Amino acid sequence: MRAKQPIVGQILLARKLITESQLKQALALQEESSECVGEILLRCGYVSEEMLVRALASQAGLQPWNLKTDTPTEESLALLTPNLCQNLKVLPVALRGDLLLVAIGDPTNTIASEKVRRLTGHRVEPVLAYGPRLDRAIADHVNVIRSPHELDVLVVKAMGELDQEGSRNRTAAELKNEVDTRPVVGLVNRILTEAIRMKASDVHLEPREAEVDIRFRLDGRLAVVDSFPSELMPMVVTRIKIMAEIDIVEFRVPQDGRISVKLDNRDIDMRVSVLPNYHGPRIVMRLHDRRAAMRPIETLGFNGPLLSRFRELLTKPYGMVLVTGPTGSGKTTTLYAALNEVRNSEINILTVEDPIEFDIPGVNQSQVNEKAGLTFAKQLRAILRQDPDVILVGEIRDHETAEIALRASMTGHLLLSTLHANDAMAAIPRLVDIGLPHSLISTSLLGVLAQRLVRSLCPDCKIERDATLQERALLELHGSPAIGSLCAPAGCPRCNQTGYRGRVAVGELLSFDREMLGLVGKQAPQEEILALARPKGFESMACDAARRIASGQTSFEEAMRVVFFESADPHSLRPAA
Repeated sequence: MRAKQPIVGQILLARKLITESQLKQALALQEESSECVGEILLRCGYVSEEMLVRALASQAGLQPWNLKTDTPTEESLALLTPNLCQNLKVLPVALRGDLLLVAIGDPTNTIASEKVRRLTGHRVEPVLAYGPRLDRAIADHVNVIRSPHELDVLVVKAMGELDQEGSRNRTAAELKNEVDTRPVVGLVNRILTEAIRMKASDVHLEPREAEVDIRFRLDGRLAVVDSFPSELMPMVVTRIKIMAEIDIVEFRVPQDGRISVKLDNRDIDMRVSVLPNYHGPRIVMRLHDRRAAMRPIETLGFNGPLLSRFRELLTKPYGMVLVTGPTGSGKTTTLYAALNEVRNSEINILTVEDPIEFDIPGVNQSQVNEKAGLTFAKQLRAILRQDPDVILVGEIRDHETAEIALRASMTGHLLLSTLHANDAMAAIPRLVDIGLPHSLISTSLLGVLAQRLVRSLCPDCKIERDATLQERALLELHGSPAIGSLCAPAGCPRCNQTGYRGRVAVGELLSFDREMLGLVGKQAPQEEILALARPKGFESMACDAARRIASGQTSFEEAMRVVFFESADPHSLRPAA
């Protein structure tokens, strides 16, 4: 909160709340700093926070609100999400009939009141609060998604059962025979049901000293949804292990299993990982909707020109196509969509995967088994004797796999695979680092698609905000048209109060023709290869993301979190506070 004129001091002086000497001292200190008079008087102890707020409210013609003594009501807080409060720098404090009182720290923030009125449907009256305390109150208004009350009821029932059982040790046979009738079954089922219905990609059960946190990964970000007492964790672990067909008496080593369920006419596969932890076994379940394996490639969200060029690569009879990106960036989904694009009854498609994510009709899929000595390389050698037309290698991890894959692409096979690299151009030095020479890479590399997943703004609640000079400059540097405002997340029931709903792929595709492969074979600098690629249609991932920000598909903050933007000004690389 900043008072730009010493009128606040005059108000306090007129009300005999400070003396002339105190005001003169504050004015003298103001010349040495950028603080306003009111803050100086408060810091010096000449006025209280309540006195200052009343004076500032009088200056602005608003009613004061003391957040120190008058805390916001639950019914008012429920009307605005934390994301919206943070973006607008407001906090609902009271609901009186259809009148919503909204605390603001800046009297000139008139646009916020109108946006709150439009989003809530209530009449809005702004009240003035002390800025630093308002900031803390907004920060305390944490966005925690709560599961339905039914989960709490199930926890109580399971705790009651635990009390009745006492500390009696159960045998494995007893647990298998009795577990289906125990209350903990309802607890586990409820957790999984909520995860599926909220479209979570992962479920984390994380034991702490006194309780177990339940976290869901929603649109790529983890959110705490609930917790239950740590005493229940052994029963929960046993139940999940039985569902996943994992040894229930083994707790010393990591374990893996699978669960298949059907909910709301959706077939869901869950990959279960159990890891020994300090406070007990930690469980992570990755959820896969089988329908995702059948997604057409155009539904992944790639921009039109990139998608057309990628489809053109898939029409080639032989060569290597790579998809790069970090874990969780959607590489496997893109490759499966590519298989759906090319599969038909006239070609033989074989895959080697670790693990097999989805069962694709018409595709012959095989699983790597490291314990049995069945590695990617050994499996790939066997696949080459199965008369393949198209081969998918789940991931190129080592020199042997990379060399066999590349030689397969040189002998009449279209080979698709993933590779861990930061961007499309980085795939070449990554292959060299694995052990492939430039001369071999330049023989059959068709293209490299680098991708990330950014969260899409919820269309039902996204709001507009002014773009800063740094944001506009950075977007224009990456090809975005000049804009004055950006879209930001707010939050509503349809997006679980996050402000985002779903994710979309952003990417860059580097297609290699003879001229570019010649530069690769000569070990030309990356910039020389990119300079040749740009006139042929190559655009960086940052350019793709910048267009999506400008169109309101995602927020500036979300794109900056996921995509690297180059800038001449290091201070403009991050969103303004």
